[in-house]
Amino acid sequence: MIERASHTARGRKGRSALRPDTALVPVGEPEKEIYVWSLPACCLRSFKEAALAGAGERRRLELGCACGRIWRVTSSLDERVLDRFVTHGGPRAGGSYPAA
Repeated sequence: MIERASHTARGRKGRSALRPDTALVPVGEPEKEIYVWSLPACCLRSFKEAALAGAGERRRLELGCACGRIWRVTSSLDERVLDRFVTHGGPRAGGSYPAA
């Protein structure tokens, strides 16, 4: 009998991947909205750590990175992101979609 390896055994950690449709904007620069997959590597790492952190903390208004950049989440369909961050702007609040 052939058994399939679990996700963990194959090198995956379950649901650690974030949805790619989450959009962020640098604080003070609303015209520079981008999707999460366009973040610089250090900012993406900080975002994932914050989004996947344990529950119980207050929702964050902003995401700060060690490089000095500060981001705000404008929209997301990922429940984990919505549980951890307050969304700002985006299309539903009179903003626009990020440039692809």
